Amino acid sequence: MNTMHQLHDHDQNRDQDHHHHHHHHHDLVDVLPAADPTPPADAQTALDYARRMFERQRVPLPPFGFTVDWADQPSKHKLYLDAPRLPLPAPFADLPPTDMNSAARRAAAPPGDTMPDLATLAAALGCYSLTGRRTEPNWNEDSSRKLASQSAVWSRPTPSGGGMYPAESYLVVGDDGPLPAGLYHYATAQHSLDRLAVGSRCAELTRATGVAAQLYLVGSLRFWKNAFKYNSFSYHVVTQDMGALLGSWRLVLAAHGLAVEPLLWFDEDLVSGAIEVDGQTEAPFVVLPLGAHRPVTDDETDGETDHKAVDETGDEPSTRLLPLSRGEPHRVWERSARVRTFPLVEEVHAAALVGDEPRPEPGVASAGAIAPAEGEEISLPPGTDPADLDLAASLQRRHSSFGLLSAQPPLSVADLGWVLSVTARIGAGGTDVAPAGPHGRSHPWTRLWVLANQVDGLEQRGYAYDADSHRLIAGAPVDFAELQRYYALTNYSVREAAALVVITGRLRPLVHAYGGRGYRMLSIEVGQNAQALYLAATARRLGVGAVLGVDNLAVDEMLGIDDTDENSMLFALIGHERGPRAGYDHTIRRPEGSRQR
Repeated sequence: MNTMHQLHDHDQNRDQDHHHHHHHHHDLVDVLPAADPTPPADAQTALDYARRMFERQRVPLPPFGFTVDWADQPSKHKLYLDAPRLPLPAPFADLPPTDMNSAARRAAAPPGDTMPDLATLAAALGCYSLTGRRTEPNWNEDSSRKLASQSAVWSRPTPSGGGMYPAESYLVVGDDGPLPAGLYHYATAQHSLDRLAVGSRCAELTRATGVAAQLYLVGSLRFWKNAFKYNSFSYHVVTQDMGALLGSWRLVLAAHGLAVEPLLWFDEDLVSGAIEVDGQTEAPFVVLPLGAHRPVTDDETDGETDHKAVDETGDEPSTRLLPLSRGEPHRVWERSARVRTFPLVEEVHAAALVGDEPRPEPGVASAGAIAPAEGEEISLPPGTDPADLDLAASLQRRHSSFGLLSAQPPLSVADLGWVLSVTARIGAGGTDVAPAGPHGRSHPWTRLWVLANQVDGLEQRGYAYDADSHRLIAGAPVDFAELQRYYALTNYSVREAAALVVITGRLRPLVHAYGGRGYRMLSIEVGQNAQALYLAATARRLGVGAVLGVDNLAVDEMLGIDDTDENSMLFALIGHERGPRAGYDHTIRRPEGSRQR
């Protein structure tokens, strides 16, 4: 991924249509309250940061003159030096054959209470594991370097901005979980678990989240793994990275019949303490309660709850009060001799922390509702036909099409509609702040737009996708050749893409509603959509590449949203890939038959 976009930092008088929220079946009636023109400091910090990210093509970001020290690059894997390691089953060996449509539909359902077994957890965790080494000459700037064996880059099922992979995964297991009670870290390099502590810490997660469970999957971000390359821009990138991993978790768990409801609002200090990170250089962003779970009252989370723990010596369980006592911290290998921090990143991260603030009521989520577009409606073919590849094969074959897209043959409108449908469907999945109903959320926070270049039956113009009616709403004509000068990198010929998909959201209203947390929660949903789009395109044997290096302000103007509070957040080029071409593909695990249809 490599993107940017525009944000206006002044309030504007908006047409009343932009204050309606969009329900399934178009039963929108409520009107959103006007945003407070003077938001609190944390909200303003988030808005200022986002504005600078969206304008960065035109206004340089500090630190000025920054150069990447590739010789001091951090490891892409967090390596504990003194933790025992438990092997995991192969990640997708037992993944039920599931098409992307079915997986996305299940992922948007209300959460269940089935406890996943170890094989299911291995599949979810394996979405960030190494799948093999794929390399080929392409237009990416480091293509030739990757051809050398000492610079090998290993592919993963989930995309990451710049290939940095800053996310980390932890399991907090209680007495009734699928593993012995304790804290575990997922070792991405070995597809195994580092056992960091023995004894249940679920009471701490219950206190931090207000949701009681016997198993939690926690996603965190190690900022330096990305910031060494992207410096001040890194927070914008890594929050979307976390969303991409969450999208993978949702789809894989759904293939096992498990719908989940991620928790995005929680006390970071308590979660950080439970998973033994400092909350600054590495911080939790998503908590996923698994198995039977329930909300708890303040009286139940007042810190007086006893829980069982097993001493590291293996002695009989002893009863302790929160918090658990900690031993010596585990040693973690750091490859970089110099680890830097960046003020803009630290400020926006601090602005998103909510501590023990009560979780906002679900109705607040309507602040992110996007009014339906108006214009000529173009019906898309029903997106019900099966794809070429199922979920397991799509996860293992997913890649970015650096310079490999070809505008010929044109993209079929059926393929385009199918990809848009799957991508939008996962956006209807619920979270703690915006729960899903029986048919998903009534007002997702993201919308998909298409700038069509070479799509059969479509003129070169912008189109808004209406997920409820599975239609495109035609907008203004666009000169696709103009897009190249708005793209800052050289790894794609934009005119060779059949279409540019734009993921948008109403950032300002969400930040006004949730404070600085609104920015990071929207970014997570954007990243979730990006992973669904990657996998959907792969399932149809299409090429795809998410990019952030586009001038957001210019694209917003093309879409006609520059005078609204809707902002482009991420871009993805899609189309057919050219071939044949030279390359090397060393796959670590290849399921029998590759699960092709």
